[in-house]
Amino acid sequence: MSWERRPHLGAFARNRALRIYPALVVLCTLCVCALGPALTRLPLADYWSHAMTRGYWITASAWKVAYPLPGVFEHNPLPHAVNGSLWSLPYEVRCYLVLMLVAVVPLPLRWKVLGLLAVLTVVLWYRPSDAGVFDRHWGLDYYHIKLGWLFFCGSALAAWRQVMHGWRLVGLVMVSALLAGLDGGAPRWLLLWTAVASFIVWLARDAQWLPTWPERWGDWSYGVYLYRFPVQQTLAHWGVHQHGMSVYLLSATAVTLALGAASWHGVEKHALRWKA
Repeated sequence: MSWERRPHLGAFARNRALRIYPALVVLCTLCVCALGPALTRLPLADYWSHAMTRGYWITASAWKVAYPLPGVFEHNPLPHAVNGSLWSLPYEVRCYLVLMLVAVVPLPLRWKVLGLLAVLTVVLWYRPSDAGVFDRHWGLDYYHIKLGWLFFCGSALAAWRQVMHGWRLVGLVMVSALLAGLDGGAPRWLLLWTAVASFIVWLARDAQWLPTWPERWGDWSYGVYLYRFPVQQTLAHWGVHQHGMSVYLLSATAVTLALGAASWHGVEKHALRWKA
């Protein structure tokens, strides 16, 4: 939909970058310069000089994620990881790059390219062996293929939203899920993930019973995605989880929503004013 509003390669890249990077850079800065120094078990001089501290900045590229900071969360139930949620971000960025490449293909060839990509996806999905070093280098491994399929299902449903909406979308979910449940024959996981993607799009776009008042408060979703894991890890570091799962979840939810709102109102919506 962003491409449809402004079908220009530079504008699309700029708009996606403005959506992803400003809040991500702020998050990484807070993790390295505030969270890490506050919670590390190392002397601060050792923390700042440690290779992990310098290496963590690669996360701000959204191309690769560094998970640990030195001396931070070492004794948590899930040790070392400062922000495990960001594992999916590099895959999203690479999907945007593929989408940009497909978008600049001349229209008469676009369907052929999309068809070729679909066939390649199915073949790679059902290959008998695991991905090797070559496949991982070129993005042909398990996660790129399966997460890419979800991404492009969502993109296709957005492009065909005038046709695929309401009960038609529900029908796609039901048929895909039904075929996925058949024994043999049907490409089970491919169809199941198609059903999942279709259901999420229907839930977000066509489910009239969902409340609309959160829209008036802004889009906190990216901020929630960015901050939920560090919040959960910090609360676990302080032993909040020992007071019961309900206390832990309620505390994590409240703090995460507050930080998600702060990210939107303090960073993201201001960055988006620079969209092309």
